[in-house]
Amino acid sequence: MVAKTYLFSYSPEKSGWTDRCIQSHLDMLYDIKYVHSNLVLIKTDDDIDLLEKYLVECFTKKDRYFLIEITDQSIRFQRTESKYINRWLDDV
Repeated sequence: MVAKTYLFSYSPEKSGWTDRCIQSHLDMLYDIKYVHSNLVLIKTDDDIDLLEKYLVECFTKKDRYFLIEITDQSIRFQRTESKYINRWLDDV
């Protein structure tokens, strides 16, 4: 099965529990790369529905998030906080 790449970003209503929960869930995933503080690239074999169920249990009704599959999209960026992002993206 081919790995897919997802872009995940979230904005909790209040910092604290949501941040800790998301961080613990992301730590259990095999391959992630932080682009910025709350913007993460995730590489996984799971489909978007499974990944969403896995992450959504951390959110309250007032929290916000985006989860987008970007596997076959062209990539452009400038001054990311992450090192070696090109190599990571090319290794899908």
